[in-house]
Amino acid sequence: MCSLQIEEVTLHNHGDEIISSWNASFTKGESVSIYSGKQITSTSILLMLGGYLKPEQGAVWLVEEDKKEPISPAHIGIASIHRIYEPIPYLRVEEMLLLQANLFRVKKKKELLEKVMNDWDLDSVRKDRYVDLSPVNQLKASVAAALVHQPQILLLDHPELGLTDEEWTQFSSILQPIVQRDKLILILTTLRREVWNEYQTKIDLSIRKEDDRL
Repeated sequence: MCSLQIEEVTLHNHGDEIISSWNASFTKGESVSIYSGKQITSTSILLMLGGYLKPEQGAVWLVEEDKKEPISPAHIGIASIHRIYEPIPYLRVEEMLLLQANLFRVKKKKELLEKVMNDWDLDSVRKDRYVDLSPVNQLKASVAAALVHQPQILLLDHPELGLTDEEWTQFSSILQPIVQRDKLILILTTLRREVWNEYQTKIDLSIRKEDDRL
């Protein structure tokens, strides 16, 4: 069984403490939502969980059977991180997926490309540029690209932004079955309580007490 393990992690952002001595473990098939009143707070945690931001103390590990190693980009898929990492707007959907497959040297990339294209119902827009897609298809295309290399963990940074309630419901109804089928660990940051409430495992960073431990 694969798990993401957070051990005694302390993280600050511009001098403000975000988390302190955080211990947690998330297993495959688990979906975790992180709510914060400030986007930068939850985004910083997402970057740390993806191995892009080093905590002041502690460590984040991927544990699989008897193997334990520091988290790295090979383990994760990131659809986008607002203002930090975004899809190239003028690439066509098919090109986005192919770029990601080549980046991670995916074997059987044609087969996997078609798989994620089918999962997210993107065949009709495969030749369309990302910039020309509807907001919900942009999100679907970016997630499909993030999953081409079959990561163990999917990180989504405020994916609901720019979507109507109906579009979010449409996206979420596709996402959850894929997480369960492919046994992904899903970490989702959000600014909307209703999105946060959809998930069984919830972390609320908006209200902190001195004796609280995440």
